[in-house]
Amino acid sequence: MGIFVILASSTFVVRIFDNKFRGKFFYIFELISNYWLAILVYSLIILLFYDIIGIVAKIFGLNEFWINPKFMILRLLVSTCVLILIFIYGNMNAKDIVISEYEIRTDKKLPKEELKIVLASDFHLGNIINERRLKIFINKVNEINPDIVLLAGDIIDENHEIFDRLEMDKLFKKLKVKYGIFACLGNHEYFRENTDEIKKSLEKGNIKVLRDEVVDIGDFLTIIGREDAVFNRFGGKRKSIDEFFKAVDKNRYIILLDHQPKEIDEAIHYGVDLQVSGHTHKGQFFPINLFTKRLFVNDYGHYAKGEYNLIVTSGFGTWGPPIRIGSRSEIVVIKLIQKQGI
Repeated sequence: MGIFVILASSTFVVRIFDNKFRGKFFYIFELISNYWLAILVYSLIILLFYDIIGIVAKIFGLNEFWINPKFMILRLLVSTCVLILIFIYGNMNAKDIVISEYEIRTDKKLPKEELKIVLASDFHLGNIINERRLKIFINKVNEINPDIVLLAGDIIDENHEIFDRLEMDKLFKKLKVKYGIFACLGNHEYFRENTDEIKKSLEKGNIKVLRDEVVDIGDFLTIIGREDAVFNRFGGKRKSIDEFFKAVDKNRYIILLDHQPKEIDEAIHYGVDLQVSGHTHKGQFFPINLFTKRLFVNDYGHYAKGEYNLIVTSGFGTWGPPIRIGSRSEIVVIKLIQKQGI
């Protein structure tokens, strides 16, 4: 019982003390607390599966065999092995980064025939997704050699002090990008009400953080970065899309950086060309993906309506248990192509 109480409270303990304790022991404890969520989810699925078998066994007169103590021990061993295999596969899958590519064509003016944009989100940088994982991102992006890098929120997992201590800003400075790195913030970057400190930490890494701000690149591109939707719950009020468009030149190609793929109709109405979002993780691990599909018009991939395009990434990192089942960790490459005859 004591062990169960410790495990059940471990997530809250980690959140309270993650800026006070460091070292291998705390890292292991945090890892266990993160896996605990997945253990609960998959244990419930296994128990539900066993209940269904139990009902079937009772119908067919096999109940005595099903509830036999020896068989119950076997079921426990099978359940444990299944959980271990799920976590091994899920952990390996989460570390296997894929490059997802999309092509979008536009009539609007570009500085060259093809503009290469890298999109990533949901790193959740901290003790678990740390500088070792970030180095992989930096190396892969530099191989892609993009013109622009867009980071769609949840870059830091709440605690900027870990980001600073591990000097992850120095890694971001190694990104080779022509026009710059631009970011909006995600919901996790508001939870501790240390959002200003998070912004400062990110900007030390040459990342331009847009908090309801607009930036123009040359004479061809405008990037709008929104506060996340949760900003309103923490005493703020994020701007509506129409407020941005009072001062935006619609002849430019307009990119909207918004962590959560919401308010799509407004973006279409006001003339956003490309919205990039994250947040959903594509569910991260089954069966959560069944819920994200119903919560959002588009929880992953490319959605288009007229000249409007929405690309939602499953994210580079993970939140909670560092596993992915039914989703992949990814870096998105968007090839923005100017149509011929402009």
